[in-house]
Formats: sequence, structure tokens, C-alpha cells
Amino acid sequence: MIQSLAILLLSAFLIPQDAAQSLRVRHDHDPWGQCRGDLLISNQGIEYRPDKKEEHHRQWSWDQIQSFDRKSPDQFSLLTYEDLKWKLGKDRFFDFKVLPDSESLSQEAFSVIVERLAKPLTDRLARDIEPELEVPAKHLHTFGGCQGVLKIGPGWIVYDTDHPGHARSWRRSMEVESLWSADPFHLEVHVFESYQRSYRTTRNYRFQLKRRLDADYYATLRRGMVPDWQSQEED
Repeated sequence: MIQSLAILLLSAFLIPQDAAQSLRVRHDHDPWGQCRGDLLISNQGIEYRPDKKEEHHRQWSWDQIQSFDRKSPDQFSLLTYEDLKWKLGKDRFFDFKVLPDSESLSQEAFSVIVERLAKPLTDRLARDIEPELEVPAKHLHTFGGCQGVLKIGPGWIVYDTDHPGHARSWRRSMEVESLWSADPFHLEVHVFESYQRSYRTTRNYRFQLKRRLDADYYATLRRGMVPDWQSQEED
């Protein structure tokens, strides 16, 4: 009992004072194996402290992280700049799953990641926004599709669906590269998205709209699609 309390107090002392959240996680190795430890999210970056395998300890500042993939509140991945030699130099992902005895990744901690990372990331959860446009839609997959609602508001495009893994929230100034519509009942959203099967590519999300897209609103959207980095260069 005393030893457990001492470990708990020591862990609390070692957690950065500005930490947004500390999570108990499982780190899944590639291609096999796993270890457990603490994942700390702070204003300085993200740190993984394994319980036993010290060689798996990592500490990333925000400029050492290429992208973050929130698959769910209990599962997420980091894409780093570290090379995987056995995969011919492909960039390395670190996969984490929150343990049952830990709280999930909070929205507050994820907001720190969004603000501090300042790079395109993947958010597979539909956030609440005040939509300018809200239209029922079908997201077209390679085979078939799923039903949901496409929402467009100031700063955000959100696809809300019950289909597992297919909800998305994109910042119009960061993740969205461009929009395209061939007719009033179709809309394509081209986004920057990094995940295990697609490294540093633009992914095309195609939607069948169940209501007509207003031509003037679409034209306004197209004019507003100027990424933050491009605006800064023009200034």
C-alpha cells in the first residue's frame, strides 16, 4: 500500500505542470508485440513513458510530429518523421489504445493537439458546429457507401454518420485542400490525410447530396478555400 502510494506520488511529481492530460495506454508495436505506460500531452508536446521497456520511451515536440489520427476517444496514432528501415524508410506510426482503467482522451487535450500541432490531422469524430449548410448525404466508398449528414460552417466541414470509422471533422483552412462539384447533387472534398495506408497524400471524399446545392453558396465556398499557409505567404 505504501509502495503504491509512493509510486503514485512520484508519477504526479514527474508529470509536467502544464500537462493537459495524462493517460494510461497500450502501445502496439509494429509488426507485433505491445507495452504499457503513460502518455502525457502538454503544451510542449507528447511523451510516452513505458512501464518497463525503456527503449520504447519517446518524447516528441510538436515539430517532430507529422500528424495525429484520432480514431476514437480511446484509440489514436502519431505519424512521426522517424524512418522505419525495415519498411524501406517509410515514416513511423505509433499506435496507442487507452486502457480500461484510464479516462479517455478528453476534448480539452485534443484541442491542445489541434492548436499546438498546427498541421493537418485526422479526426474521425463529428464535432458540434453551427452549420451554414446541413444536407443529408451519402459518402461514396470504393464499393457502396454510407448514409449521413454533411455540415458546413465557419471554419469547419463535418460528416456525421453512424457508420464506424467514417465520421470526419475537417478544418477548412488546414485539412481541406479544395472542393469540387460537377453538378448540384454532388460534392467532393479533397483533404490532407495521413494514415498507415496513405502517406502524405490528398484523399478525395465524394458525397451524393440528397438536396440541391445552392450555386451561389458553392461559389462562395470555392472563393473562401485559401489555406492559412497560402494567406501568410501572400501577406
